[in-house]
Amino acid sequence: MSELSCKKVVASGARTTLLMLEERCFGYLNADDQDDPTDYFGTIKRLELTGESVINEIGTLQSAALTPFRGIQRRVQGTSAVGGDINVELANNGYGWLITQAIGKLIGAGTSDDPYTILPVDENGVASDGTAGYQQNSDLYESDEIQYANSDCAGYNCGYYEIDEYGMEPGFTLFISRDGGTIKGLNDTKATNHWWFQYRGCKVNTWSITAAPTEIATSTFGVLGRDENIVDRSITASDYTERPAVNDPLTGFNGAVSIDDDTDDCMLNFEMTLNNNLGTDQFCMGDRYRNSLPEGSKTIEGTITLELESLKFYNKYRNGTSATLEVEFDLLGDGTETMKLIFPKIEYNGTTPTAGGPEPINQELPFIALWDTSPDDSILVKGATAYAPNGFDLAIEIVTAGTLV
Repeated sequence: MSELSCKKVVASGARTTLLMLEERCFGYLNADDQDDPTDYFGTIKRLELTGESVINEIGTLQSAALTPFRGIQRRVQGTSAVGGDINVELANNGYGWLITQAIGKLIGAGTSDDPYTILPVDENGVASDGTAGYQQNSDLYESDEIQYANSDCAGYNCGYYEIDEYGMEPGFTLFISRDGGTIKGLNDTKATNHWWFQYRGCKVNTWSITAAPTEIATSTFGVLGRDENIVDRSITASDYTERPAVNDPLTGFNGAVSIDDDTDDCMLNFEMTLNNNLGTDQFCMGDRYRNSLPEGSKTIEGTITLELESLKFYNKYRNGTSATLEVEFDLLGDGTETMKLIFPKIEYNGTTPTAGGPEPINQELPFIALWDTSPDDSILVKGATAYAPNGFDLAIEIVTAGTLV
């Protein structure tokens, strides 16, 4: 008599769970116990998402040997490369850690007087990584080096993590459950706990935002990573900290664009992409996985679309005049739940606006963000001199009563 299956169990994207954990050393869950893949340091956080495409792409090496039967006789697996996108609805208190991974450093407290401020650099080089970050445990860092080990830091082995003033964070691990607990274990045996796709050594290569008045603002984090493991691990709600967006998502109609403090023009759309241009081909002899993801020259580009009411912006394009750009989302309209993107110096690209028909003539202003070595001190709430004495090209200020980190 054949065995009866009363229900077909199929993985469903509707039950996907995304967790992240900051790494102290690239590609390791715990720098103090690198040989134990189940041991980790820091706080696991759950983030909301609308979709993801993080994959492990394994190359193939095919023999070119000639055979009398004209067939391919030998083929082996090559190097392994992790990468893909995480798509989210943008919110002001759900994605601070991922944005920090994209840009660099996190300081502040999240209030209107002292907002969370994410910068590529700050005066002390204090990093926000989950190893011993500014927001996680102030006892674990000293000025320009993080002390992640000695008798004063929870019994971890001795050592220091040297901060790169202009560098990115060491990286993070992603845990993705794509099955809601339905996929069987290896060899079709029942999983003891729960099967997770684990991606270590991840970094944010690209980060983009799109906002329009008629839509929820969306954001995409393009990640690259070192390796993929399928792990049978018990991670329950008691093991991670909820970091979904407890507020409503941000929308274009509660966002405002200001160019040189001018908010009089009708802005129809805003989009931006940051690209860290990480190196992807760092494979060492004896290892099929990436040894590192070195940081290239960062680029920040975007486009503002506005109604054509005057030639003031077009003339800035014609004359090569730089400007200051601020994009602020104010969820409740009272300054208590906000996210502000600050570009101290942009310059325009683009073309002449033309009439393609009877429709309203709109003007697209493509721009590139430049590093401003001496931004106006008042451009940041706490002052550019205090937070970024060496300048910056993009800063994010977040005010929230929720939990960002």
